[in-house]
Amino acid sequence: MKAVNKVRLIYLPAIILPIFVMIVSILALGFGYVRINNTDISADGFERFVNPLKTMNNSTKEIYRELEEKILTEPSALEDKGYLEDVNRRLSEKDSYLLLRKNQKIVYRGSKDSSQALEEKLPAYGNDESDQDRGFFVSKPGNYLVKQQDFEYQDGGKGSVFIMTDLGAVLPHYRNIIIQVCFAVVGVLILTSTFLSWFMYREFVGPIRELKAGAERIKDGNLDNDVVIRSGGEEIRELCDSFNEMRAELKDSIDARMVYEKQNRDLISNISHDLKTPITAIKGYVEGIMDGVADTPEKMDRYIKTIYNKANDMDVLINELSLYSKIDSNIIPYNFERININAYFKDCVDEIGADLEQKGMMFSYRNYCSENAMVTADPEQLKRVINNIINNACKYNNKAKGKVSITLTEFDRKIQVEIKDNGMGISKEDLPHIFRRTYRADMSRNSAGGSGLGLSICKKIIEEHGGEIWAESKLRAGTTIFFTLNKVLEKPKENKNE
Repeated sequence: MKAVNKVRLIYLPAIILPIFVMIVSILALGFGYVRINNTDISADGFERFVNPLKTMNNSTKEIYRELEEKILTEPSALEDKGYLEDVNRRLSEKDSYLLLRKNQKIVYRGSKDSSQALEEKLPAYGNDESDQDRGFFVSKPGNYLVKQQDFEYQDGGKGSVFIMTDLGAVLPHYRNIIIQVCFAVVGVLILTSTFLSWFMYREFVGPIRELKAGAERIKDGNLDNDVVIRSGGEEIRELCDSFNEMRAELKDSIDARMVYEKQNRDLISNISHDLKTPITAIKGYVEGIMDGVADTPEKMDRYIKTIYNKANDMDVLINELSLYSKIDSNIIPYNFERININAYFKDCVDEIGADLEQKGMMFSYRNYCSENAMVTADPEQLKRVINNIINNACKYNNKAKGKVSITLTEFDRKIQVEIKDNGMGISKEDLPHIFRRTYRADMSRNSAGGSGLGLSICKKIIEEHGGEIWAESKLRAGTTIFFTLNKVLEKPKENKNE
């Protein structure tokens, strides 16, 4: 269950429970008080409870009926002091006492607190109250509920028996009820607030502190440890999971940025080294010309050609670095179009064959694609990939008879291009890294030159085409570069006869 729903379920009884306890306490204590006073709980029991006069009147009802019966059947019993003491004892348990009057003179007092002023206010013999069972009220001094029964003594005297109920005794009982109810409500509120505090700490405060500690660790650079929450509701756990995912992604991002920055530093170092080499050569040849070392037209011509070639090498390095920066930032627009792979490679092969022939290298071309095989590609960028791979094949070929071959193979959904050379090859340890932009810098420096970005540029271009690029190589035996292009799949023609 979600923590929000738990809080709602807790706050609902937190409001209802004190009210419920108050009502139950009032009923339990009130009816307990009624039972203590031997008052029956009938249909009008609740009315008697909420009406103190009725409650006190009803508490002496049985004794009143008993006296009434004695007057009718055995009036002499009212002259028996033992009987009067017994009745008075039972009345005292109900905050009442007995008065007996004969010929306007009090002959029995059940309470020492009974005063002459009070007794003078008692009704005379033959009181015409319509319902003596209900009693009547006498005040000043005190507040008393009075029940009266008149009778005649055996000697002809006029007698009256009174049940005097002190209403002042009612207040302590009800005050105790109110105090107990208040204590019960306060106790329930304390227990509820304690439980709510514990619940809020367990469900929210504790987990939030754990998340804060995790945020402090991230601020200090510690991205290795997840935040573990052992309590809390579903929302808190979801928040914790999101926090841990954020931490993991942040760590991966920082690690990738550190790798990227290291590669950038290596690239800058490599480019600086590669630029320094032709610049040093250019400076040397220019100084030779200025010092008159090139004192013949042949030497002068050789120096100038060397300077020109070195300047071209620098231009190639700068162009490759600029191109890689644009490709890496995804700011080079690709102009994809449908091209016939056979026609496209026929033009490329003619140009490549002429260039390799000038360099004294052998070239072969094999095509196993259907005549109408079509691919989706950017012709200019695809040509850059082919040229970069061919240039690498020439650059790192130390054989007397260098060989380069291109093979096209058609599959169901792709066209595979294979460019193979017989150069120095690549070791197994270095082969997985050749498409990194710092690959050449990781190898021993050689005189081949170049930025080392060629294959990295090829990888990015092929991936933008939705293809794959990989290499196979054997040290001192040659290297083969493979890449694939997506075919244009023709939709099956609908049968018009159907």
